[in-house]
Amino acid sequence: MPTPPINENESRRRKEAIEAALRGGANPFNVDMGGRGSAVQVAARMLGIHDATLTNWVRRQRQLAEAGKPNFEPDWSLFRSGAVAAQPREDLAAKVAAALRTAPASLEELSSRFGITAAQALSAVETLRSTGVSVMLVGERFEVARQHQPAWTAGEPLRIYTDANNRLVFGAIGDNHAGSKYSRWDVVDDLYDRFAAAGVEHVFHTGNWIDGEARFNKYDIDTAGLDNQCRELANRWPEREGISTYAVWGDDHEGWYAQREGVDVGRYCQSTFRQAGREDWHDLGFMEAHVEIVNANTGKSVIMAVVHPGGGTAYALSYRPQKIIESLEGGTKPAIILLGHYHKLDPGLVRNVWYLQTGCCQDQTPFMRKKSIEAHVGGAIVEIEQDPATGAIIGFNPGMIRYFNRGYYAGRDQWSHHGPVAQVPRSVGGV
Repeated sequence: MPTPPINENESRRRKEAIEAALRGGANPFNVDMGGRGSAVQVAARMLGIHDATLTNWVRRQRQLAEAGKPNFEPDWSLFRSGAVAAQPREDLAAKVAAALRTAPASLEELSSRFGITAAQALSAVETLRSTGVSVMLVGERFEVARQHQPAWTAGEPLRIYTDANNRLVFGAIGDNHAGSKYSRWDVVDDLYDRFAAAGVEHVFHTGNWIDGEARFNKYDIDTAGLDNQCRELANRWPEREGISTYAVWGDDHEGWYAQREGVDVGRYCQSTFRQAGREDWHDLGFMEAHVEIVNANTGKSVIMAVVHPGGGTAYALSYRPQKIIESLEGGTKPAIILLGHYHKLDPGLVRNVWYLQTGCCQDQTPFMRKKSIEAHVGGAIVEIEQDPATGAIIGFNPGMIRYFNRGYYAGRDQWSHHGPVAQVPRSVGGV
């Protein structure tokens, strides 16, 4: 699949980001070498794209400028030699974050407000971004974003390849809600054992990997705070040799922190895994991410969407996937959609789109009980076959794995509003 062209708005955004870095004292040199701390690297971190992507874009703008064609090459003269971007104190970064949550501000405005240099203000912004705060550059002003860009609109998709027989096997999982009393870690562990036994290399997580905090789940969580819930996830998530997990995040649960604090929770969670020495968890981004499935023999490809949608569950299990797929305009439909959020295990085919609701790894909560929402505890091992001539997915075998209660009750303390839950053992052996 060819790389989509960069439109004028995106080119202008990249130019403004580099020029903001230059005004803040970031070095314009070593651009072609990808020098550490260069304006291009600083701008790439601001924009949330790879250094190499922005470096290649700069080279292209230079080529256009040298050819006398319209271009967006940055004004390198904005760099002020001698300005050094010092690392700010944590309290300065916190003050800058508080200011940007109140109102957007330019580097010059931050400098004037806090009595610091523009370079120090830029360094504070970089520090915030490195800790997961969603600081965006809009024109010449920075702001903390509480609304996030859907992943599929923000960059190139992840690419995975079929085997020589035009087949691909992957795992599908979702809605484990770390931090909840009702999380089923035994189910997650067993699913990953099954993924490993099936030779799975890629597992796709459809979101709600932490439970978050809201007024209606305060008695349902045993771990509070974004950092603590992400640490619990990193410490307890199964680690199996050769398996990587790719996760989207939703507007609810983990997304509640993003709405309140302006944190990119997906990037924050990935960073928590890295701090724990884990390289097997990857952030796919917000709400909907696209994965390109490429045929190893011909290079033909199609898109699989990994989605954490919104709205409530419906009486008919297939209703929500059907309406989601019906809403997609012709020519934009993916070949496969993996759906979380509804806590259902359900496969189907609508408008030539294969879909799978990926179930959950959480027992029914008091909130779900109140709303009369059933929990399908489980996951899936999906095997697909791709037509090498067209890339079309001609075979879709969703091997769903369902875990059942061995008994309906586990004592009078099963539903606790203040302490641990006496969970009913679950098994794939039936009720």
